[in-house]
Amino acid sequence: MVALLCANTSKAMSQTTATVRLNAQGKHQKITGFGGFVCSPQFTYNHMSTTEIKKVWGESSTVGCNIMRLYIPIGKNSWGQSLSTAKVAKQMGLIVFASPWGQPAEWKTNGTSNAKNSDGTTGKLKRENWADYAKYLEDYVQYLRNNGVELDAISIQNEPDWPAEYAGCLWSASEIAEFVKTYGRTISCKIMAPETLAVNDSYANALNQTDVIDCFDIYGGHQYGGIQTAYKNLAKKGKEIWMTEYLINWNETEGNTRNFDFSKDFFNFFRAINTCMLGDFNAWIHYAAKRYYAMMGDGQRGAGSSGVITKRGYVMGHFAKFVTGMTRIDASFNGASLEGSAYLSLTGDTAVAVVGNTGDEEVQLTCDLPFYTTGY
Repeated sequence: MVALLCANTSKAMSQTTATVRLNAQGKHQKITGFGGFVCSPQFTYNHMSTTEIKKVWGESSTVGCNIMRLYIPIGKNSWGQSLSTAKVAKQMGLIVFASPWGQPAEWKTNGTSNAKNSDGTTGKLKRENWADYAKYLEDYVQYLRNNGVELDAISIQNEPDWPAEYAGCLWSASEIAEFVKTYGRTISCKIMAPETLAVNDSYANALNQTDVIDCFDIYGGHQYGGIQTAYKNLAKKGKEIWMTEYLINWNETEGNTRNFDFSKDFFNFFRAINTCMLGDFNAWIHYAAKRYYAMMGDGQRGAGSSGVITKRGYVMGHFAKFVTGMTRIDASFNGASLEGSAYLSLTGDTAVAVVGNTGDEEVQLTCDLPFYTTGY
């Protein structure tokens, strides 16, 4: 079986021919899946209902995501805010991981939960509270477990390299590595680190030390600041590589209130996912799943009615619904303005190519399969 998924958003003026050749001998990473972040009620926008969650996540959903990222509310008294969503996710059979933004203010060098105060004072976790923080993370794991939710992974810190004037905490690469080495295995679920703003070499190299490498399980990074290459050395040692947050906010970058220009938006969003697939990432997770720049609209800035799947959601669905669980393989594109990636099932009898046509011409595409077929 072969599934070929294509998109051309421009009006075809003429037709050309092209070929995509799939090479099953060139095997790369297994695709764990795709997902998004569910906003906690502590955030000021768009906490998702169960009905909305089931439009984005699950095999029968429109988008087909299988990974959910939770926000860990700051302070144990607030943890209940994330419980109902976590229960829904696990009942649906999803992969669920949780990320902390800020910690209790008394543990921070700047006296607040923010990474940077309005006066410019930045905040780190006091070393005398490192053990307290490790226990705090373990207590959150146990809190969910005692309420019927088994976390698949917990992150050490959301964006430790970004001095945000909101909940956050700054950690150097060496500090993250030291914390993971000292406390990683005191936490009773898989450990993710470092979830930096960019996938940069300094943090990957710090985690790739002989006394650190066995103390965490998943390398997580965000796509905002670019993708360097040292993370691939972690993959060679058995670590999964996840892109755990990214968004494209045209209103922010272009300073307008435009409706979505799909001919432009499609390829930027498609390339963001495809770049990580070609870069050997096992998973790709968007930021907020419901927002005007997300897979589900919130009724703002031309993204469509609140609770309705956006065009970005359909783009992600091409990956989430068809390549989750597969192994990426080599693919070569000849002719026309095509780009994409290819995948092979574990049984070897199903191949998928996710292809974007960035040109103005309609393309008659021939797919050279890595196996013989008796029909189509």
